[in-house]
Amino acid sequence: MKAMILAAGFGKRLGELTKNKPKPLLKVKGKPLIDYHIEKLISAGFKTIAINTHYLGNQISDHVINIFGQDVEIIISHENELLGTGGGIKKAISSFEDEEVVIINSDIYSDLDYRHFSNFSPNTLFVVPTKQPDSGDFSIKDNLVSLEGEKNYTWTGFSIITKETLNQNEASSFHYWHDCLKILADNKKLNAEILDINWYDVGNVETLKKLNN
Repeated sequence: MKAMILAAGFGKRLGELTKNKPKPLLKVKGKPLIDYHIEKLISAGFKTIAINTHYLGNQISDHVINIFGQDVEIIISHENELLGTGGGIKKAISSFEDEEVVIINSDIYSDLDYRHFSNFSPNTLFVVPTKQPDSGDFSIKDNLVSLEGEKNYTWTGFSIITKETLNQNEASSFHYWHDCLKILADNKKLNAEILDINWYDVGNVETLKKLNN
């Protein structure tokens, strides 16, 4: 099993905080967000991590290679033009064998132990219950992601996929959810694993301030 971290976004919702620094390098409790992911992956025994970059990508690649390059194989997949989340993953893992790949959004902060991923196979989405009824992304029925009914579960930004599944989309630029995962869900082929964790989407200033207080 290998891993891939999505780190190419602009972080526009964070305003001035990401004007000169990419979102994955913003600090939570004194440490860049992306460091938490890489440290957990190394502790879980992962040997190879692919990371896609675009906005201020050199800052990300310089940082992760300098800090972690001696401990794990890091593959930087820079996108001169954004390929969408699906296209970005497809390009980043193009050198992988057709194997299980853990996909991680870099702007997530949680207390999940990444050894947990080894208990699951593709195609799996890791989710948490919503705090308010019908405020999530989808429902779950028979351990599968369902697009019908009340939306009481939120995608955490963690998933397991295979290269073969991504390659079914022949486009070079596409969206991971709409053009890949949603199709699996429509065909009742997207597994759901409900996590009991502390989890935050660090996509706005309010959440970042809350974590750093």
